[in-house]
Amino acid sequence: MAIGIRGPRTRHPWRTRVTRALLALCALAALFATATAPARAATDTAPQAAYLADRLRENPVHVTDQLPREVPQSTARDFAEVAERTGVPTYVLVLPSLSGTDPGLLDAVHERLGRDGLYVLLDESRVTDAVAYGVDAPADDASTVALYELPYDVGPLRRFERFAEVVAQGDEKAKARAEAAREKYDDGAEPANAYIGSTDRSEQSSFTGALLVVVPLLILVLVPYVRRWWLRLSPAPQDKGIEGTKGAKGAKGAKETKKGESGKQAKRPVVPPASRTLRWTVAGLALASAVAVVVAAPRVYDQTRSSWSPPPRAFELNARLDRVAEGLAEDPVYADPESPRVLDAAQLDRLQSRIRAFARSDGGGPVFVSLVPQLMEDESGGDEEAFAAAVHDKLGKDGVYVVADPLHGSIDVFNYGLRLDSYSLAFDMPESITVGDANALDADDYLMGSRLAALMTVLDKTERSDEPTTADSPYPVTDAVREDELPPLFGPDFWSALFPGVVVAGAVFGVVAGLLGIVGRALRRRKPEPAV
Repeated sequence: MAIGIRGPRTRHPWRTRVTRALLALCALAALFATATAPARAATDTAPQAAYLADRLRENPVHVTDQLPREVPQSTARDFAEVAERTGVPTYVLVLPSLSGTDPGLLDAVHERLGRDGLYVLLDESRVTDAVAYGVDAPADDASTVALYELPYDVGPLRRFERFAEVVAQGDEKAKARAEAAREKYDDGAEPANAYIGSTDRSEQSSFTGALLVVVPLLILVLVPYVRRWWLRLSPAPQDKGIEGTKGAKGAKGAKETKKGESGKQAKRPVVPPASRTLRWTVAGLALASAVAVVVAAPRVYDQTRSSWSPPPRAFELNARLDRVAEGLAEDPVYADPESPRVLDAAQLDRLQSRIRAFARSDGGGPVFVSLVPQLMEDESGGDEEAFAAAVHDKLGKDGVYVVADPLHGSIDVFNYGLRLDSYSLAFDMPESITVGDANALDADDYLMGSRLAALMTVLDKTERSDEPTTADSPYPVTDAVREDELPPLFGPDFWSALFPGVVVAGAVFGVVAGLLGIVGRALRRRKPEPAV
């Protein structure tokens, strides 16, 4: 195989120098970018920790006002009573689940509070973190037991009770109990739910209604039917026949007698009617069964609520709204102190400056920004529009109300009484502002500062209307006081199941009658009646 020989390569010194210079510049640029690239935006938990430490300084148990539907503030006394069972100084924080995701939150709270003890963090369902500072308490093992030994829907108070029980047992027993609970859970032995839902109650009501009809009807129709079947199955007493007589007359009489007897054998035995006592007994049994169903069903299906939480009171449903309205009365930007901060000082100053400029603009006005979580367990049921309307009613001032969720990253805008196109604000707002792009969703602070700045730019450019406009009234939220109440057992589902109960009773009667017929034929074949 011949290999070609290339001639000498022509060198271009200027190209080489340019190439090397470009490579050097690229390397320097990459190095500079690496050294100066901004870190991923993070939330500031120092103000949150300081606020929570102040609350624990006032009371060793702090229950948030943001979960009235699940953990009303009135349960703080119950948590305090349970905390005394641990045998060590115990500090309890009950916060929304996403508010306590920072693994160093309890460390920061303890450092600011400056008191040793057992620090426990709970959310709306379980113990999320527990750390012992300067005291001997099996916090990790107690958390494991509280997680695995109880059904998931028992609520935070019941879990905290189990947690305190294990802490009081000491290190050795707590460790053994935690290992046993973990092994049992790994084997698939998950505890059954402690509460039922509306679907379960509907099934209970339907079953009770059907049972109320099926049992009495079957007693009324099956007892007489089985009695007749049994009497027909029993052989009827047979005549001994007529003795033979002499002569043709005797033979003829014997022949007629046999003919008559064979005709009688072809007919079914005559069943005597039931006595009055039997009829009244059957009717009494049917009535007693109906009464038993009505009396026993509420005792068997005795659940009245679908959740552990007590109904919230009026002040608990208004506590957070009052807090936010009071904050907005002093500053147009209110940041929830229980949540991580998503705006730094510089971003907050720029936002407040933009708000003041918008208020002075033609057709502009006040802007109120609430950096507050929107949760299914809060007073508004997680409905941002209902929350904004309630805050507007509390504050009593028209303007643009912005609801920015620091835990989920959403931004919603509602106009109350300004000369702005409310429809455009509600439906034409860019998703990069309301939801955020991929970069925003990846950032701990959801890039809330830049998105709120973009929102103010949109407000500046929003078309002004001739007359003030207002956002539509929000849909009514679920009644927080009654939402956990189960429907009554003897409700619509109970009554609607009565007629199907008649159908079921008829079907059961048909099946039983068919089976008895088959059994009767089989018995007659095995025990034929004796021939005469």
